[in-house]
Amino acid sequence: MIEHAELRDGLLLIRRPHFQLHGNHLFWIGSKQPRQQFSEAEAGLWNLMRQPVTVKIAREKCGDGADTLISGFLQSELCELLEPEFPQNRRRVLVIEPHADDAALSIGSTMWNQRLECEFLIATMASRSNHTRYRDMGLDIFDVSEVTEIRRLESELFARLVGGTHVSVGLTDSELHYNDANWTMDFFRRHRMSIRVSTSRIADNVERQRWTDAVRRLLEEHRSAEVWFPLGGPHTDHLLTADACFAAFLANPSLTSGRILRVYGEFPYMARYPQQMQDSVNTLRKHGAVLDKAQSPIVQDPQQKRRLAAVYDSQDIDDMLEGSDAGAHSRSNGFAMPETLWTLKELPTKIHPSGILSAATTEPALIDAATEWAARNKGTRNLRVLLLMPTGQWAGDLEMLFAAFPHAVFEVYVATTAAAEVAAPASDRVEVHVVASGAFSWIIQSLGIALTMKACPTLFHVGERRQWQARFLSKLWPGSDTLIVESMNQLVSALRVIP
Repeated sequence: MIEHAELRDGLLLIRRPHFQLHGNHLFWIGSKQPRQQFSEAEAGLWNLMRQPVTVKIAREKCGDGADTLISGFLQSELCELLEPEFPQNRRRVLVIEPHADDAALSIGSTMWNQRLECEFLIATMASRSNHTRYRDMGLDIFDVSEVTEIRRLESELFARLVGGTHVSVGLTDSELHYNDANWTMDFFRRHRMSIRVSTSRIADNVERQRWTDAVRRLLEEHRSAEVWFPLGGPHTDHLLTADACFAAFLANPSLTSGRILRVYGEFPYMARYPQQMQDSVNTLRKHGAVLDKAQSPIVQDPQQKRRLAAVYDSQDIDDMLEGSDAGAHSRSNGFAMPETLWTLKELPTKIHPSGILSAATTEPALIDAATEWAARNKGTRNLRVLLLMPTGQWAGDLEMLFAAFPHAVFEVYVATTAAAEVAAPASDRVEVHVVASGAFSWIIQSLGIALTMKACPTLFHVGERRQWQARFLSKLWPGSDTLIVESMNQLVSALRVIP
């Protein structure tokens, strides 16, 4: 960042968008307690910065104590210093990010270091959002329009810091797809686990086409020398963004003509799931992509990286930076990874119907097992479903099960964490039973199934960590044909290939 000591007259002061001044009290958005009480001089500087104002004008208006006031605001992260202008004829770079903050977290230092050579246009795909850290703090901020606007202002500020501009593509993030409304705190608490699971579900063909069309429009409307886009971390919107980029490139080769394509690894996924991210690289290469990896030419200044990312104060930036250079600095955990870019020399030669990267999230052997199970039991009259955790898309999953097993009546047993998502039966073909929390309750329920009910095909949805529990419990009803899945993505992928 610009050194705070360098308070040159021409620099611009712009306040962060997360604060509101009532009287002389400054409030953080949504908080009932004031962040701090301003002096008359501090309130004067804050009001002066309604629009970006130069340091020179601030000095003229605030008098002899101006530099102290400005330094205090910068130290408290209430405002930022911006360079008023950048060199002309910089190389235009279109940076495509899944959410507001992904570019800053993943390649913020790279963009900062290249801001004098590159004119960045940052395009946020899922710019319509209600995702903030406020809700985890117990603050009732779920208004979609309000959150979307906060995140847009954050993105505009970050873009200006790196000498660029920002555009909101306007697509809806995956959490809102779970329930596209202004939530309440009660709704969020009851559906919290289901909302979390929903971000790991593979998008359907309609949504994937919507994102592909949006990428195509970006490429058509914004000419650039380079396009930077994400590798595709294990999140629905990250996978959608990466798959949409590859689909748009292959469907419209002329849009890549004369452009350098670069893929960037996303944080926090590069630190938290390094093997999965490497698997994504391997998947692309297996499909014919030629990728040349180069560590970004980063000046090792983790404070700078954290300051850039901290502009997105609506998010838990310190948590997401963990494992990066900036995270290692702020937490002293000794584990740091550099920002990474690959140059895409050759495009993949083929596209999977579900997207190159989305399809690779489920192992073929698991899909084959689900395909065989569904084919064996297509004509069943009774089907048991045990949900040890939410599916994240139960309404759609139930429709899929109705179509795949048209003669079946469904006996559904759900954990308390999934009860809100399943709610009341959507059909007289469904009977729902809520099982109390804890392994003991599921053992008792499983014994009851074994003793009082006839054997029938069983779908056991358990998540990744409870596979062993499902295998143990399923032994209590040996006559049933049981399919254990960690995600309904496995069954959805299977049913797409069954006539």
